[in-house]
Amino acid sequence: MKRFGALPLLALTGALMSCGVGPIDMTAPTATLTATPTTLTAAGTVTMTATASDANGISKVEFYDNGTLISTDTTSPYTASKAYTFADNGAHTLSVKAYDYSANVGQASATVTVAIADRNEPNDSVAAATPLSIGTPISGAITGQDRDKDYYAFTAAAGDMLKLNVRSVSVDSNSTLDPYVMILMPDGKTVLEKDDDGGSAMESEIRFNVPVDGTYTVVLTSFNIHNDATATDDLATNTYELLLSRR
Repeated sequence: MKRFGALPLLALTGALMSCGVGPIDMTAPTATLTATPTTLTAAGTVTMTATASDANGISKVEFYDNGTLISTDTTSPYTASKAYTFADNGAHTLSVKAYDYSANVGQASATVTVAIADRNEPNDSVAAATPLSIGTPISGAITGQDRDKDYYAFTAAAGDMLKLNVRSVSVDSNSTLDPYVMILMPDGKTVLEKDDDGGSAMESEIRFNVPVDGTYTVVLTSFNIHNDATATDDLATNTYELLLSRR
């Protein structure tokens, strides 16, 4: 039996053209990727926008975060988004793969850094309040946004005698936070107690008796933010420890 070697690519292309097939598309699409923002210091969403072009058209664009597929878009402009929290802290390589109709792939990448100081974020409203247990301290930071306010929720019974402490410099000598704290009634609006200077130095302390059964909310921010409607205060060193205890 007579054997023939593989045809050279040029000869194969010519043979296909003579059959009316046309040249094989082996050119990858061009692609670019931008991410906004490139650094997250508070829980939030990164938006990714890709451009992709190819002489024979784009069939789809895939978006990845550290190699994990986020989403696929088939229509220009090609976009995707992803939310990040404290658990996502670190460097993230975002990438796209742009496919043409011949399955050629063009790629591009961008880097995003997630550096969220407060593990409780997002807890910026009554509805998003972080659970607070009596007797268990919890750490946080007033940072990551110009006018940060942290919310915590706890359940108590009428007659409970409680104490709320917000410590800053006494638990972290590098802290720069002058805390302001309020306790809201179960309606989430009415202020039960408030304090900006009840503990050591700048720190806050509230002693109170619970008036009715229900879920109460602690609102914590810096005195600067509370005292000035236009002030900003987002230092990474605005750290604190919150402790609700019985007395």
